[in-house]
Amino acid sequence: MTTRRLGSLFIATFLAACDQGPSVVPPQDAGLDAPVVANDSPPADAPDAGTDAPPLPYDAGAPPSCEGDGFVRPIGAATEGYSDGEVAGLVPYRGGFLALWRESALRGVDGAVPGRDQITLFTVDPNGAAQREAAVVRSTAGTRIDLSTPTLTRAGEGAMVLFRESVGAPGDADFTTRIMAAPIDASGAPSAPSPVLPGYSDPIATGLSSGVTLGLASRVVEVLDGGVVVAAPGAFRVRPSGELAAAAIDVTAFIPASAENVVLRPDGDAAAVIYKRGSDVYVVRFDPGGLVDSRGPRVTRNLLIPSIDDGALLADGVIVAWSEELNGQAVVAAAVLGVDGTLRARRVIEQFVGSPPPVTVVPSYGGATALWLRDGLMRGATIQPDGVVRAAFDGPRVSEGAGRIAAVGSGRRVTAMVQTGARGRRGVAFTRFCIPTP
Repeated sequence: MTTRRLGSLFIATFLAACDQGPSVVPPQDAGLDAPVVANDSPPADAPDAGTDAPPLPYDAGAPPSCEGDGFVRPIGAATEGYSDGEVAGLVPYRGGFLALWRESALRGVDGAVPGRDQITLFTVDPNGAAQREAAVVRSTAGTRIDLSTPTLTRAGEGAMVLFRESVGAPGDADFTTRIMAAPIDASGAPSAPSPVLPGYSDPIATGLSSGVTLGLASRVVEVLDGGVVVAAPGAFRVRPSGELAAAAIDVTAFIPASAENVVLRPDGDAAAVIYKRGSDVYVVRFDPGGLVDSRGPRVTRNLLIPSIDDGALLADGVIVAWSEELNGQAVVAAAVLGVDGTLRARRVIEQFVGSPPPVTVVPSYGGATALWLRDGLMRGATIQPDGVVRAAFDGPRVSEGAGRIAAVGSGRRVTAMVQTGARGRRGVAFTRFCIPTP
C-alpha cells in the first residue's frame, strides 16, 4: 500500500516550488464529464456522531500463528547528489515485496525551488534480500522537471507506479503538468513511464480486484496571475498495461476541492476514500469496477480531529488515525467509525514528549494496527472495530528511523519499510515482525 500524509488532495504539491505560498481555489465550472455512479440511490448522511455510540461485541477469533524473530535489514542507500527522501509504497508481489522510494535534492543556491528527483524500486524476498538490482523508475537530474510523491499499487498480475511530472512553475510560459504511469512486470522490472493524463497533478491510487488501478488527482483548470491554480478533482482508471481505461470523471459532488487529508484505500474487492472537511469526516465508496457509489458520503459529524494521517476500511467499521501536539506532548490517536458513519470510539493511544510522528494504519488480526516511530523505535497498537485499543507495543528498533512508515498487514504479521539516517546520508530499511497476542 502507499502511505503518505496529504493536505488537500487538490492543492498541487508542485506549487511548493514557488517562492510565495500559492493558493488554490475550486473552479466555477470545471468543464469535466458528469460523475459516473454505480446507482441512482439518493444521498445518505449518517446521523450526528458527536458522542460515542454503544460499542459492538467483537470477537477476533483464535490468533493465527506467526513464527520467527522480527528483523530490520537495509535495502537501499542514498544516491550521490541527493539529500533527502521519503518512502512511497510497499506491496506484496509474487512471494516477496516491491518497495518504492523517492529521493530529492534542491536546485539553486538559495534552495528555494525543488530540484532533481529520483524514484527507485526495490524487489525483495520476505527476508529483505534483493531479488534483483534496484531499478530507477524515473530520474530528472539535469532537467527542469519536478516529480510528486509517487504511488505504488497492485495491478492485476503486475503492479503500477503513478506520479505527477511537471515542467516549470505555474505562471511560466512553458508550464505543463501530467500524470505518468510505469507498469511493473512479473520479474519486478518497471517499464519506461508514459503519460496517461495531461493537465492533472498529484495522483493517489489503489488497485481493484478487477485488475484496474483506481486513481484520484487534481485537474489544473486554469493558472491565474501570481501562480494561483484553479483545480478540480477527478477520478481515473488505468489498465495493467499502463493505458487509461476511460476518460477521467468529475467527482466534485462526492469529493469537493475543499477536501483535506484525502486517503484512498482498498475496501474488500473495491475501494473507498476517507477525508475531512472542517470538523467532519467523510467516507466515499467505489465499486470493484471503480465507479463511485451515488448514495454519497457517509459523514461523521463534529469529530473535530486536526488531520487524518491514514485510515483502514474493515468489513464492520472504518478506522482513522492521526497525531498532534497537545500541551507540549505528542499525541497518537484514532477514531473508530461505523459503516454508516456513527462514531463508535475516539481514543488516545499514546502520549510522549517529542514531535508528533506520522501514523500508518494497516488491516491486521484483531482489526487494524497503527504504527509510528518514537525515538528510533517502531511502536504499534491494534485497534478493534468495537473501539477497544489494545496496549501499545514495541516493534523493532530502527536506527535513526524517521518519517512515514509504509506497511502491509497479514494476520499477525506486519511488513514495513522506513527511511533511516540523517539528511545527506539517507537509506531505507525493510522490517517484519509479529503483532503480540491479546
